[in-house]
Amino acid sequence: KQVEKTISALKKVNKDIKQINPEILITISPHGPVYRDAYAIRVQNILMGSLSNFGYKQISIQMKNDAAFIESLIENMNKNSIKAIKIDENEDFTYGQNELDHGVIVPLYYLTNEDKYNLISLSISFLNYQNHYKFGKVINDTVKETGKTAVFIASGDLSHRLKPGAPAGFHPDGEKFDKKIAEIINSSKFDELFQLDDKLIYNAGECGLRSIFVLAGCFDGKDVESKVLSYEGPFGVG
Repeated sequence: KQVEKTISALKKVNKDIKQINPEILITISPHGPVYRDAYAIRVQNILMGSLSNFGYKQISIQMKNDAAFIESLIENMNKNSIKAIKIDENEDFTYGQNELDHGVIVPLYYLTNEDKYNLISLSISFLNYQNHYKFGKVINDTVKETGKTAVFIASGDLSHRLKPGAPAGFHPDGEKFDKKIAEIINSSKFDELFQLDDKLIYNAGECGLRSIFVLAGCFDGKDVESKVLSYEGPFGVG
């Protein structure tokens, strides 16, 4: 009940996605395998996961991958000197995470008729923001080259420091950061992401900014109209 507005917004987006009727859903999350200098791409034929770590095993996702699209994406990444790491069963074992993470499962729970779409599951990296923007451009180029109809979902949290008792403790810059991100989205001026103050970002304790930069890269050269459908932070996380 504390996030009813956000749930309603996700259901609205679900209706929009049904009208688009995409062939693939592309997600990027900060909660999966994250590498210092490369982007993780899940390559298993069937992608699955649940919220069992949070006590909700019944909330689960199972979707098919799109191997041909991934092959094209990695080829374009290589051409642009962007490193990819394929996450298969063996790499999952090494990393200690063999399922889709909650950053993917939560939006898909509300946004998909899961047996209808193929899923491309990506993770952010520790590379800089400019590189994530470039990665977004490569994703967009790959969608155009393959002729796929796609929906891109940039998953992640904003500040973890919105109030006392928040997961990362309280800092007043948390609210300032979240408001600035909302302003950028509502104005559709995604180039202003590059003007964000480094100290503000650090103090906010965020984990979703790199995902947003990838989304902005997908928008490069496009006439974009965007708006915030819901913003809430009842648990101290935006």
